[in-house]
Amino acid sequence: TPLSLKGDNKDRFYVMKFPVEVKKDTFLKSIEFHPGNVKIVHHMNAHLLRYETGKKSNIFEGESLIQHDESSDMSMIHQKLALLNDDGSYPTLTPSVCNYLPGMNTVQYPKGIGGYSLNKKSTIYLNDIHYGPTPIDEIDSSYFNLYYGSKPERPTAELILGTLGRSAIVPEFIIPADSVKKFKTELPIQSDISILSINPHMHLIGKVFYAYAISPQGDTIPLIRIPQWNFRWQYVYTFPSMLKMVKGSRIIAEGIFDNTNGNIENPYQPPRKITGRNGSMKTTEEMFQFIITYLPYHAGDEKISLE
Repeated sequence: TPLSLKGDNKDRFYVMKFPVEVKKDTFLKSIEFHPGNVKIVHHMNAHLLRYETGKKSNIFEGESLIQHDESSDMSMIHQKLALLNDDGSYPTLTPSVCNYLPGMNTVQYPKGIGGYSLNKKSTIYLNDIHYGPTPIDEIDSSYFNLYYGSKPERPTAELILGTLGRSAIVPEFIIPADSVKKFKTELPIQSDISILSINPHMHLIGKVFYAYAISPQGDTIPLIRIPQWNFRWQYVYTFPSMLKMVKGSRIIAEGIFDNTNGNIENPYQPPRKITGRNGSMKTTEEMFQFIITYLPYHAGDEKISLE
């Protein structure tokens, strides 16, 4: 059913569910999201809920979408969506099975890498889909494509630096009015990993983003450099082949934000203080985030092509 959005220049956030019922437990190679209205769909984060046999009688009951904000009681929303098992417990959740940002395409990995288990009764759970401000009424009809495949040999994992992640942003993530500020976040690697893809993320006043790693021997390993950030074009970047990152390396991301009148993307005129301290996903607030998709390292990974 198409979703109608009012043209009042306000951000809107929804929690949604897409129930999936199949004849038997099986596997997915990938889950692909297609934004119905690219003008207003800013981002989407989806997880997979898998119900064990006999734990959930009807995955289609409950509401299918609920608008929310930062003060929403998520446990109450989960109950209204009827996401829980019949006994009130939560089903198994596989995080971040599909994500979307402007310009992003679904990343396809080589055979045997990635993929997800799908139970007879499962649900694609969007814990957050963000529609950006619009001055006119709009309609969105976004949808998913599911690609079935063999059992995943090597499931992927994810590291998040900065906003909503495992590493602090330094200095405190506040950009005063009429200022240009630089921020940094850093994460040590606890075991050898093979990096599959990277995803930098900022909002409107972001200007420069770059990331690199420092090996235990002190060598610098370039990861990405974006000298002119474009909020409307955010992407998942892969390397020609998997990039080995050894234990003890430090991954570092640095970003520059321009909160002045000279930044034509500034959502406030005149400029006002902008923060990202609470992890707000509103377009008019800020985020500084670096997402890394990886595998535990296997000998020879660096020779596997990702092209």
